[in-house]
Amino acid sequence: MADEIMKEKNVNFLCEIGTEEIPAGYLPPAIEYAEKAFKDRLAEYRIGYENVWVYATPRRIAILGSDVADAQESLEEELKGPSVKAAYDAAGNPTKALLGFVQGNNIDIASVYRKSTEKGEYVFCKKILEAKKTADVLPVILEEIILSIPFPKSMRWSDKRVAFCRPVRYFLVLFNNKTIPISIENIPSGNMTRGHFIQYNEMIPVEKIENYESILEKHGVIVNHQRRKEMIRAALEDAAKKAGGVLLHDEELLDTVTFLVENPQVAVCEFDRSYLEIPDIVLITEMKEHQKYFAVLDQAGKLMNKFLVVSNNPPTHYVKAGNERVIAARFNDGRFFFNEDRKKKLEDFVESLKSVLFHKELGTIYQKIERMEKIAAVIAEEISLTKDEAEKVKRAIYLCKADLNTAMVFEFTSLQGKIGKVYALLDGEDEDVAEAIDAQYRPRFSGDRLPEEKVSIIVSISEKIDNIFGSFSVGNIPKGSQDPYALRRQANAIVEMAIEGGMNIPIDVVLEKSASLYRNGKDLIGKILDFINARAKTIFGDRGFRYDEIDACLSIGNYDYLELFRRAKSINEYRANEHFTQMLLSLKRMNNIYNAFRQKNRDYVLNFNLALLVEDAEKGLYTFFDSKKADIELLIQENRYIELFDLLITAKPVIDAFFDKVMVMADDLNVRDNRLALLERILAPFKNLMDFSKISE
Repeated sequence: MADEIMKEKNVNFLCEIGTEEIPAGYLPPAIEYAEKAFKDRLAEYRIGYENVWVYATPRRIAILGSDVADAQESLEEELKGPSVKAAYDAAGNPTKALLGFVQGNNIDIASVYRKSTEKGEYVFCKKILEAKKTADVLPVILEEIILSIPFPKSMRWSDKRVAFCRPVRYFLVLFNNKTIPISIENIPSGNMTRGHFIQYNEMIPVEKIENYESILEKHGVIVNHQRRKEMIRAALEDAAKKAGGVLLHDEELLDTVTFLVENPQVAVCEFDRSYLEIPDIVLITEMKEHQKYFAVLDQAGKLMNKFLVVSNNPPTHYVKAGNERVIAARFNDGRFFFNEDRKKKLEDFVESLKSVLFHKELGTIYQKIERMEKIAAVIAEEISLTKDEAEKVKRAIYLCKADLNTAMVFEFTSLQGKIGKVYALLDGEDEDVAEAIDAQYRPRFSGDRLPEEKVSIIVSISEKIDNIFGSFSVGNIPKGSQDPYALRRQANAIVEMAIEGGMNIPIDVVLEKSASLYRNGKDLIGKILDFINARAKTIFGDRGFRYDEIDACLSIGNYDYLELFRRAKSINEYRANEHFTQMLLSLKRMNNIYNAFRQKNRDYVLNFNLALLVEDAEKGLYTFFDSKKADIELLIQENRYIELFDLLITAKPVIDAFFDKVMVMADDLNVRDNRLALLERILAPFKNLMDFSKISE
């Protein structure tokens, strides 16, 4: 099947770098780099191609190309020479400047022509760049790529000068089924590949590129890592089912084991049931992080005393027994750590956090807890938490870092928060409190689920605000693509949790009331709000809102992101209404003339006097909005923006009549000021709602 696919795709280029075993984590970035680099180099050297793939196993990286052209594309290049004045003397004879240009570019002087430019008249010529054969160019391209593949750690091996992550043993390079000769560090290329290191440890000739995958498969190697990954997934699911359970899916672990094996085999192993007394999360973490094993769950979602091993060799009795012996030793360690931790309650670890440094300028972990408590208290007050909810938040924050001093987290840092939740439940703590201990760190990675319960959300937001405020206060501010403390992800989470949790949290108020906890805190508030606002723009855009809808809502100095989200959503939905533009134009007419005045007269006091209304049109405008004032304020208060827009559409006739028949900027200053005051009075409820002037018609 692989042969047919490769033949159908007309794969006519193959380069395999044969190595000693490469660490699994090194391969994904190497694959990404090699694919991009080969495409870029082909384009740079004017060599056409249809597609490029990169496959990898622990002992090889293979670059394949389809429909790679036999030669470079010819290219006519226009070359600019000296100015005409410099190219010819007074008698019209070529100067040294022109002769040098001609000789340097290996062209005939008769092919030179004159051409006017912005800087005057210059001499030019056209030169056709040589179209070399691809076979002659490939050695240069391949050496450049091979020597520049980035690895976390590269070394020099034996007497070789070239650094690579592991010793290179051979190169297989074929183009149109012919060997392309290259030699790097006296390692020559050929048409030989190597089979499975244990089962078929021999060099095998590849006569045709289309047979490459099938030749390796016959010799124990599944070279296509995507196919290998899906084979492992299917084998794991099947093995778990036959064992009477279901596979605990772990995509990260699956990615890792895919690059640990060339010929995947799955072995079903068991461990003593007595280990099930240890919390599932401990056993699962032991299996994953230390041994790269997959856990099996029963139909109720509880851990079974069986596990799956992805092996590079057939799962014999010895393979099974060896892995069972190893996991028993690991579980004994886990049991010891767990029993040691359980000699105390979780809250007994809190005091020791006073001696654990969080940051040299921000103090200890215990001081971080104290800051989080104050931030959470501000949030609780702003959103009117009940006394019971506020107490749960306070308790959760007090306990949230306690597990950092446990033996279990010392052994497995990935368990911070997670094991704290387990210990809290075993201590009889409230479920909301225990859940918040785990949820404080979420999202741990892109795509991770957000905290969902109110207590968890407030604890998590408090933790993230402290991280951001603290980092900014010590100068650790993300720049460009650099964000070592993942502050952008945390800012994203603050906005998303407010929206998804349905919480009207004024972030600006929270920052203002927490600023005294940090060095130069008040000076940092604006920068942090801009930082969070930038993430909010991205989030709103990802939700399908238009840029003008986002700007209209995020530019008014309001930082209640749930409320801002609702407003942007209402504009986005209302755009489908045929009267949207009419409503918008009416509001813009009032807004524009008032803002134009205010820009020049920021502190000018306007006082409205009903008795100074003279024209029927201005009386009609006043009467309409005065009669609707209570309705407008109620609709805004209750977030009923669609209904608000419907109401504003009915104002169009009176607004149009006002501008058609009334001169706002009248010569009489009393009349002018009164009309401006009328507009100010009408626009006041919308001042902090959204900036209608930013919405495109």
